[in-house]
Amino acid sequence: MFEALVITLREGIEAALMVGIIVAFLRRQGGERHLSAVWSGLVAAVVASVAGAFLLYRIAVNEEVFEGLLYVGSALLVATLLIWMWRHSHELAGEMKGKLSRILDRESSGSIRIGLFLFTFLMVFREGLETVLFLSAVSLTTTGLQSFLGALIGIGLAVAFGVLFVRGSLRIDLKRFFAVTGIALLIFTVQLLVNGYHELSEAGWVPANETTMATVGPLVKNEFFFLAAVLALPLLMLLIPGSPGKPSATVPSDSASTADRRLERAAEQRQVRSRRWAGVLGLVILGVLGLGWVYSAKPKALSAATPLEVTGGQVSLPLAELSDSKLHRYEVKIGGRAIRFIAIQVAPGEVAAAFDACLICGPHGYYQEGSNIVCLHCGSAVYPPTIGQAGGCNPIPLASRSVGGNLVIAASDLAQSSAFPAAGGGMPNMPNHAGHGG
Repeated sequence: MFEALVITLREGIEAALMVGIIVAFLRRQGGERHLSAVWSGLVAAVVASVAGAFLLYRIAVNEEVFEGLLYVGSALLVATLLIWMWRHSHELAGEMKGKLSRILDRESSGSIRIGLFLFTFLMVFREGLETVLFLSAVSLTTTGLQSFLGALIGIGLAVAFGVLFVRGSLRIDLKRFFAVTGIALLIFTVQLLVNGYHELSEAGWVPANETTMATVGPLVKNEFFFLAAVLALPLLMLLIPGSPGKPSATVPSDSASTADRRLERAAEQRQVRSRRWAGVLGLVILGVLGLGWVYSAKPKALSAATPLEVTGGQVSLPLAELSDSKLHRYEVKIGGRAIRFIAIQVAPGEVAAAFDACLICGPHGYYQEGSNIVCLHCGSAVYPPTIGQAGGCNPIPLASRSVGGNLVIAASDLAQSSAFPAAGGGMPNMPNHAGHGG
């Protein structure tokens, strides 16, 4: 929620500033009659941004690849735009006014209106596109409703700012605001890059192993950098000074000695240094405690596995036992090897089975957390309906069929675990417990 709020608030205020500069310039140049073209461009940019969000929502080709590319693309786009803004923010207003002057110098009134419409549309749509991409990536890792509420709050505050700014009734330290939120967004981009690597590694586009997944998995699951960026906002306010106010018009008294003024300046400098050191120390403590919490949390223990026997070259278990949509764990011995597998109802009347291991993390197993199935090793959440499908952190599929109210698995299919070092290599050493459950 807070990530979406920060994103929409910052991008909304940037868009409001663009519109505010355009409106103020037109009023100063006596071009109020062309304001309707500005408002039309603003509305068109908002509609185009919403349409882009809807189109992005409808795209679903390869979920892991799409999500990974969305994460990485959003991170790179936002980072480059932020860096460009930091480097050119001082000249931006002047460049905008220069382009507006050239538009107003056109002879045809229609040409002026078209120019103002397109100029406003492009300036606002750029911010809208950035917001849509960032929010789309954020919504993949947060609850949809919370992200939606955060976006609404951020947009509402940005609109309120825009109205007050255009009316000239609001004064805030914009330089400090953009510096603080810019750093927060850069921290967000680190989270997006981590998430992108995780998704693309699941899709097989980038290399991954147990160590890399164990490193990035907890960061993805706990959304560490998103949370850190939000918590760091007040500390960043300590680190980043505000814009200097106007110098006092009061002439210093002749009685004020040079030594007293030096002491006053020295005290102010000590105060600034103390504030900055406090901010840096706070960020260090936040990072250490946060990473300690992410990586030192005790992993969940796997539930016990129900032992099964091979009869007639196959194992079978009642489908009624799996109708609770809970994760069930089983173990069967074939050729002296203990092979562990899971079964779960993935849809009404449809059950899937899989080895209790994946090709990336190995035979660490899975547990159920809410409605998701989670890898014990890296913390990756698996959407239950995808169990039985190959790829990513999904458990290795295991062929099964329904026969007479039972789920039947051939012993030959179970024995194929030897073809997957991850599925069979560590299983002989796994304890053989009774019982089942998530």
